[in-house]
Amino acid sequence: MSQTISFSICLLTFVALNGVLAQVPYCGRCPRVKVMDTFDLDAYMGIWYEYSKYPVTFELGQKCITAKYENIDNSTVSVVNSAISRLTGRPSNITGTAKVIAPAELAVSFFEEEVNKTNYQVLGTDYDSYAVVYSCSRLTPLAHLKFVWILTREREPTNETIAIAHQILNDNWISQSPLVTTRQKGCNGTHSATMQLGENDFDINAAHEANDRQ
Repeated sequence: MSQTISFSICLLTFVALNGVLAQVPYCGRCPRVKVMDTFDLDAYMGIWYEYSKYPVTFELGQKCITAKYENIDNSTVSVVNSAISRLTGRPSNITGTAKVIAPAELAVSFFEEEVNKTNYQVLGTDYDSYAVVYSCSRLTPLAHLKFVWILTREREPTNETIAIAHQILNDNWISQSPLVTTRQKGCNGTHSATMQLGENDFDINAAHEANDRQ
């Protein structure tokens, strides 16, 4: 009986949050995933193109999404996420930092907020063609929220590259069904953008912080 009630509550939570967040909530606690045992931070630096991701509110209506990482010191990385509005054609970007928490585990923050909890896990990368990034946060004791990104070094990667990334998701029992492909055409000037996003326009940590207060 209690299991039936818990499932019903979780289902209601799923329906409500899926409509509000336009993201991917799941029942239960965050599952365990396997991050890379060793991670070469220097090799990971540079520009990555977003090939696909789980739907997220802060990327709605955007195309040509990229991430540029540069070393600040041995434990801190600068982050510049860029995109172009599909509605207006205007480029925009947001700047943040990432702290190294453990190999292949980072705490990314924007707007000078203090974040010390891992919210960016690299499940796999060869540094030259693909990277699979994962994040999970508790919504309630009965539900969690997942973020998944497949990043590539080329704007239009090969099918073989994406197949390797998909296999990493399979190995971690992460569903590919919610993945949506990011449009990477008509992308001139993405990294030359000067328009800065507002605080509520692009913030992965807003979801994490709200969830941690549950």
